[in-house]
Amino acid sequence: MARTSSERRARIDDRLTDPPEPTGGGRRVAIGCVVALLAVALLAGGLGLVAGAWTRFAQPALDTRDHEDAPAAGDPTASAPGDPTGPRPTGDPLAEMRRRYVPSPHVRVEGMIPSDRALGRTPLPQPWQSGRSADTPWIVHGARYQPGSAPSASGQPAPRIGHDVGEQPDRPLTILAGVPAEARVRAADASGGPGVTAYTIAFDGYRGHFVLPATVPTELGVVSASGSDGATVRFTIGAPIRQDGTLASSGQAFRVVARIAAIDDQGRMSPWVTRELSVLPVGTGDVEVALTMSEATDLDLYVTDPTGNTVYFGNTTGVSGGHLDLDANAACSGNLGVDNEHVYWPTGRAPRGTYSVRVAHYESCIQGRPVDYRITVRNCGETVVLSGRFAGGAQAQQCLSNGQDPSWCQDVVSFVVPPCAPPNGP
Repeated sequence: MARTSSERRARIDDRLTDPPEPTGGGRRVAIGCVVALLAVALLAGGLGLVAGAWTRFAQPALDTRDHEDAPAAGDPTASAPGDPTGPRPTGDPLAEMRRRYVPSPHVRVEGMIPSDRALGRTPLPQPWQSGRSADTPWIVHGARYQPGSAPSASGQPAPRIGHDVGEQPDRPLTILAGVPAEARVRAADASGGPGVTAYTIAFDGYRGHFVLPATVPTELGVVSASGSDGATVRFTIGAPIRQDGTLASSGQAFRVVARIAAIDDQGRMSPWVTRELSVLPVGTGDVEVALTMSEATDLDLYVTDPTGNTVYFGNTTGVSGGHLDLDANAACSGNLGVDNEHVYWPTGRAPRGTYSVRVAHYESCIQGRPVDYRITVRNCGETVVLSGRFAGGAQAQQCLSNGQDPSWCQDVVSFVVPPCAPPNGP
């Protein structure tokens, strides 16, 4: 069924409310269960074994672009995500995630980040820099946070830096909380050579700054960008917190200026290049799926829940509580340039079971050029990022079932939603 421009308008619900807090009674029941389990373990003389069984460890998600032998995100022996006939839990959070997320052949897995609960309450050593700090809501993947003001550019000779080819620095980059965004730059040392060893990133109005090595493993793959090879700086904001420390409500976008500079092997710093960001608060919950596209064209996000109900532009509020609250570039006019779509289930509303995600290329607004897209799944505190591409073809039809023509309708991933633990729960 063809759609009209009015059907494709973006919908940002300003009436969204914060998720309810867990009740005190629920906490008392959880505490009672824990006490009972500990008593049984002590009577059996096996407390040490119980503690050992809960030991967690983490390893970096492999970037399948650089490692042909990288394991698939879903365990190949399981016929479906979370299939009970598949392997039993191993205690490795990433192995568990690979079993529950099954990507399609049309996409690659950029990264998997387990929930804090899965990793345990005590921070564990990681082979990558997380780029996080309690001082700021901003996260720069692979970077090290530094308190205090960012340094100033060095005198000449100094490195050179500019926006990479294809970047549009005159157009604000839309940022959704928890969804990785990219800024691409190209730099060289003072002689035009590859002597750039790091980048400095700062966000105006926020504390501190970040230092990103030119080559570093991150949760979302390896940054390898010395000299004129260019660098892709990946960052996001953990929550839509303004410069004054207040939390913005859903639909209340605000602007932030990001600054990036290059550092050479002599410690000299280039002048800053800037990128204006538009932080757009959207709904939050146990399950969130976001679509980000590389250009302002009409891609559509489809998320099907375990009941078979699909949330998309033609069904913006599902019977199970799923809601499409951001719809971009509709008919090449509505919300043009926002380049993100978002579906979420509020806290406590997401049904247990298997979800599937599809992306459709409804209409090309860029004269048929290829367009890259990224899907970010946030599921009970864990995050998975996948990427795909449309070569240019578009079809003004609905993408409501799996296995359609992948030139315009692509299956992305199936994943299992378990019962989510309450906030601060055991």
